[in-house]
Amino acid sequence: MEKIFFSLLTIPIIGFFISCNQENSALKNKSNLEVDSTKKEVWAELVESKTPMIKQDGFDDEYWTSVSKKVDKQKIFNTIIDAVLSGKKQAHDILTDSVLKIGEVEAILSQSKNTNPEIKKINADNLSMIRIREKWFFDTEKFKLEKQVTRIDLLLKNVSQETGEYIGDKPLFYVNL
Repeated sequence: MEKIFFSLLTIPIIGFFISCNQENSALKNKSNLEVDSTKKEVWAELVESKTPMIKQDGFDDEYWTSVSKKVDKQKIFNTIIDAVLSGKKQAHDILTDSVLKIGEVEAILSQSKNTNPEIKKINADNLSMIRIREKWFFDTEKFKLEKQVTRIDLLLKNVSQETGEYIGDKPLFYVNL
């Protein structure tokens, strides 16, 4: 009987100590984040970078594969499209900054506005460029650059209707992060 009593008494005590340690640990981590954030300098409020999704003219195969390793454009495209179509993220018109409704995005993807008759439905293979807007922070203590992505633009191959050649990129839409 005594063993059962002490067992029932020790379980809550152990639980109490574990929860206290977790709270102390969380407070230490929070205070470290606060201290670290004071050591960060804003290097840039807005930086725009472009990542080609198709091999650019003048790039030989060896160079192209060295600068675009394991870029999964299928995953990028599907993640963004799924978020927009499920309502988790809003798509914006790149030219007007207006919010696109889910039905408008579906129409764009199904090519109701497409000028290239060879493309039946837009998919990851049609991506030519990802454009990203970022904010840069530099941690002076750790000597580390941190980037906060604020926007992702999806751009499509723009092909000449006369020749069928790639002539640049045209905007699909963007999402804010």
